[in-house]
Amino acid sequence: MELKKLIVKNFRNFGSVEIQLTNQNVIFGMNDVGKTNLLYALRFLLDRQIRKDGFRDSDFFQKNTNLEIEITLEIDLSNNENKDSQHVISKVRGSRKQQDLEKFYIQVKGIYDESEYFGAPTLYWGSVFEELEEVPQTGLISDLDRLFKVVYIDPIINLENTFSRNRKKLFDQRRLSEDDIVLSNEIQDLTDGMNEKISEMEVIQDFQNILTEEYKNLKKEEIKIEMKSEMAINGYFSDLTPYIKRDGDEKHYPTSGDGRKKILAYSLLNYLTKEYESNKIVIYLIEEPENSLHRSMQIALSKQLFENEVYDYFFLSTHSSELLYEMDNASLIRIYNKDRVNCASHIYHVDEDYKSLKQELNRSLSTALFADKVLLIEGPSERVLFEKVLEETNPTYELEGGYILEVDGIKFKPYYKVLKALEIITIVKTDNDLKAKSNEKTHFDLIGFNRCLELVEMTKKEFVEIDYSSIDENGKKVWLGSNKERLVKEEKKDIYETEEETIKTLESKDIYLSEIDLEHDLYEAIGDRMKEILKSSTPIEYLQRAKMLNMLKLTQDLTATDCSTIIEHDLFKALKRLVD
Repeated sequence: MELKKLIVKNFRNFGSVEIQLTNQNVIFGMNDVGKTNLLYALRFLLDRQIRKDGFRDSDFFQKNTNLEIEITLEIDLSNNENKDSQHVISKVRGSRKQQDLEKFYIQVKGIYDESEYFGAPTLYWGSVFEELEEVPQTGLISDLDRLFKVVYIDPIINLENTFSRNRKKLFDQRRLSEDDIVLSNEIQDLTDGMNEKISEMEVIQDFQNILTEEYKNLKKEEIKIEMKSEMAINGYFSDLTPYIKRDGDEKHYPTSGDGRKKILAYSLLNYLTKEYESNKIVIYLIEEPENSLHRSMQIALSKQLFENEVYDYFFLSTHSSELLYEMDNASLIRIYNKDRVNCASHIYHVDEDYKSLKQELNRSLSTALFADKVLLIEGPSERVLFEKVLEETNPTYELEGGYILEVDGIKFKPYYKVLKALEIITIVKTDNDLKAKSNEKTHFDLIGFNRCLELVEMTKKEFVEIDYSSIDENGKKVWLGSNKERLVKEEKKDIYETEEETIKTLESKDIYLSEIDLEHDLYEAIGDRMKEILKSSTPIEYLQRAKMLNMLKLTQDLTATDCSTIIEHDLFKALKRLVD
C-alpha cells in the first residue's frame, strides 16, 4: 500500500489544494501558515475521536458554511503482495470496482447544518472517484475505523499523561502468569500489612479524628475518615511511575528533563502500537517533535523515523533541518502563503550517485527548504565573498527568507530540482568552465554553459576546438600550458559574447554564468581595490593560487563601498537577485 495524494477543499485555511504523497511525508512552512490544519484534515478523515465532534463553522474555509468540506486520500493498492494492501482489500470488499482496482479513495465530507450549528462528517470510499460509496458504520464506529489507527503526537507530548492514560493496557492483569498471580497476592498481603502499620501511627490517628470531627460539624453522618495508601485501594499498578537507573548505580532517578521525557513517551507509544494495533494500519501524525530535543537527539529521531519499520506511514510537521538528515523516498510538502495559502510537494529520493553522501546532501538541502529564496553557488570562496558583501549591504537577508547554499562536491542539479519543485525561488551562479576531453586534447566540453542549460532542460552545446600546440625550434609540435590557459580564457569570453541571447534567457530563469570565473568577475567589479588589498599586480592569479585563504584575506579589507560596487555590478546580478 502506498499513500499517493491528499486533496483538501474548503477546510480551514485551505480553499483547494492537491498534494502528492508517499508513505513518509514531511510538512514544513512558516508559522501560522497551516501545517497543523493539514494534519487536522487527516485526523478528521481517519480519527474517530476527532470526527465525532463534527465540523464547526470555523472549520469551513473563510467561515463560509455554504461551502462543502471535502477531504480525500488516494492510496495505491497495486502491490498485491504487500500485507497492508491485502488488509485493505479484505476489508473494503465490494467497494472496489473492476475497472480500476489499483487505486482506492477514502473521503470525508461535511455540510453545515445552520439549525444545529454543526457539520456532520460523512465517510465515503471506493476505487472510482466519481462513484464513491458511503462507508458502513455501526453506531459510532465505521469500517474505516476498524482498518486504520491514527497516532497523533503533539509537540508537547506529556510522559505522565501518556503513561497514566495507557496504564490498563500496559499492565493488563488478565495477562498475568501463574507466577505473577502468586507474587500479586504476596504484594497485596504486604500492602494490607503496610496499611495496618500506617493506621497505628499516632500522628495518623490524631489527624483522622480531627478530620472526622470537622466533617461532622458540617454534615451529621455516621462515618469515619481513614487514611489509606492509594495502592491498597486502586492496586499497586496505579502507583507505578517510570524511573531511570544508571548501570552500576543502585539509586533511581526521576525521568526529568523534557527531552528525556519525550523520548520515553515515544518509546511507550511505539510499544503500544506494536502490541495492540497489529490488526490495523497505523498512520503517525507527528507535530514539531524537535521541541525540547537537543540537536543530537533530533538527528537520532530522524534515523528512527526514516528507517524504523514502526513508522511505515507518517506525516511529520517540522521546523528542524536535523530531522531531515536521513530522509529518502519522502514527500516534501511546503505550505506557503502568497495571494492565498497553497501547497507544493515533491517526491524526494536520493539518487544512487549520492547514496554514500546522503547525510551531506540532506544536511545542506534540508536547511535550504525553510527559505523563500536560495542562491546556489559552487564552493567556499564564493560563500566567503558573498556573505561579506551581504553583511555590508543587506545584513538581514536571512531574516527576509534568503539563503546561500554551497553545492561543493554534489553538483547543482539535485538541489535545483527539489527547490524548484517546491516553488522556492532558486538562483544559480556558476563559472564558465571548459574541460578537455580525455581522448582528444583539443576538444573542450562547455561544462559550465551546459550545466546551466541542463538545469532548465535546454539543448546542450557541442564541444569547441582549441589547438594550443606550437612548433618548437626543432620543428616539433609541443603543447604549452601557457598557450592553453590564454586560449581557453579567450574562448570563454567568446562563448559569453556569441551566446548572449541564450545567456539572457538563462538569466530570465535566475541562472547566471560568469564571463570566465568568480575571480575575473570580481576583477571586473573592483580590480584596482584587489591590487591594493592583496598588494599584487596580478590579483586574479594571486586569488587562484590559494582560493579560500586568499579570498578570506581580501574580504577582511573590503569596505562597505567595495561591497556596494560588487552587488551592483552586472556580473553579480545573481547576488542582487537574492535580496531584491
